[in-house]
Amino acid sequence: MRSALALTLLALAAVPAAAQPDPVAAMLFPCRTPEETCYVGVVKDGKVTVLFTNDRKADEIAGKPMAVSGDGLDLAKAENRTVMLVGSYDPKDGLTKAEVVDVASPLVAFALKTTIGGGEADEGGDEPPAPPPPAPRKK
Repeated sequence: MRSALALTLLALAAVPAAAQPDPVAAMLFPCRTPEETCYVGVVKDGKVTVLFTNDRKADEIAGKPMAVSGDGLDLAKAENRTVMLVGSYDPKDGLTKAEVVDVASPLVAFALKTTIGGGEADEGGDEPPAPPPPAPRKK
């Protein structure tokens, strides 16, 4: 399954970067069944910020950290990682009955987040500081 997620995430990088359902992206999206609703997002502080979903309520979900709950679900293991989840979205409760389908490798997650502009790389913690500006030259 990991290779399927990796290939799909790389293919999605070429699709317009929005969490809105897109007919082309829907064909590429790796849900286990056509009827299943999937979410690809980044875990931060126990919540998930959705980068892509085939949920019809994508406009409500996109780019906002949302609570995630499910039987035996432990997102701490996936902190700062890109995950694929299934579940039911509720505007009040977030993603309920959630299940982690897969966790992207750091390279795939980096490629996806860089293309979409979703933030920091996986497992890297803070990004390195920007280099200082060059010192003015004396004449």
